[in-house]
Amino acid sequence: MALGVAGLPILQPTVVANLGPADGAIALGIAGTLLWVGASRQVLRSAYVLPVSLTVCGGLLAGLFGDEPAQAVLAVAQDIYLALWAMACVNLSRRADSAGFLVRAWCVSAFAWGALLFVVVGRTAFSVSAGGSRLSFTSDTNGAGLYFVLSIFVIAAARYPRRRGWRAAAISLLLIDTVLTGSLGALSGLFSGLAVCVVLAVLARRGPAPAVALLITLALATASGVLYAQQYRVVQAAHASSNSLVRNSLGRGAQSSEERAQLSRETVGLVARTDLVGSGPNTTKSLLRAQQAPYVKQAHNDWIASFVERGALGLLGLVALAVEVGRRVLVIRDARHLQDDYMEILPSVHYLAGGLTTVLVFSLSHEVLHDRTAWTLLGLIAAISVFGSRRPSPTRGSYSCAQ
Repeated sequence: MALGVAGLPILQPTVVANLGPADGAIALGIAGTLLWVGASRQVLRSAYVLPVSLTVCGGLLAGLFGDEPAQAVLAVAQDIYLALWAMACVNLSRRADSAGFLVRAWCVSAFAWGALLFVVVGRTAFSVSAGGSRLSFTSDTNGAGLYFVLSIFVIAAARYPRRRGWRAAAISLLLIDTVLTGSLGALSGLFSGLAVCVVLAVLARRGPAPAVALLITLALATASGVLYAQQYRVVQAAHASSNSLVRNSLGRGAQSSEERAQLSRETVGLVARTDLVGSGPNTTKSLLRAQQAPYVKQAHNDWIASFVERGALGLLGLVALAVEVGRRVLVIRDARHLQDDYMEILPSVHYLAGGLTTVLVFSLSHEVLHDRTAWTLLGLIAAISVFGSRRPSPTRGSYSCAQ
């Protein structure tokens, strides 16, 4: 399981079914967890069963009536695979020391990968003046950015490494690597997640009234910043900058917004032509190509893609996932809601809510439902809400392995 977590950013080279180097360890972790739970006659805890079931049923139904059933089978297999991985994370973390081992494995490996990327390719990126490219590590640029940002929130939540100097170094390297990827979705998610973390911290310490006041202040400050950037053409100036880091991150704002707006118009047009069954998973690009759309890409939006490709069941499954995650946020929003041993592992657990905010923001401009890092975070949060909460957890979603 630790090797699977450490290998989350290693997605290339790929083999069949888009499997990467990390998937060998992930598959062994899933199998080992199931064997361990069965052999020890423990209760198998599950998470996100209803949302995944709706998503799988929507994908199968749409694929059955669609033109690309093979794509539907592959997408559904990926859904089940990631749900099993999240379930393995949940059951491994039924004890605080095991959960702490998993969290530390994430923190240490992220620190190592961040330092490696910075040392190997980061220095050359700073020296590139024109024609510089975005860095993707072994994933695509946006996937790498999401991994780095979620790792920042996990390190902040666990306060690991324990020494502040090492922790600051890890977060600084991961921040630099996020900028090097040039992923605006990751950067937007980072700022949004930090804002949520600050509001939750004020809510825990000062109460709801100061938290609401801070939320309004942050919203007004954000709106003012957007107006300032538009008035003084900050994005255009960044696009013309000689610094490749500025040009490939903030400078891509106008181009990225225009591309996303055009793609949204095209996919919204698909929504109007889609029935309640859906066209089938991974068919958005082929549908746009068949209509000779000017911008042929995947949906880059989980919410639109769920309805277009998986129909009403797929969209309902995504909504159910958001509701269940929101319910679990009520537990992780304050470390005082955790048992003492889990509180020692995650003393600043509210930062995990910031990571969830990043995933939500990311899902509006990219498809993140098949991202391994996102499902690892979902599994960790489910484990904390089930086993680490001071309140008794419901028995629903538990399966006995006693026989």
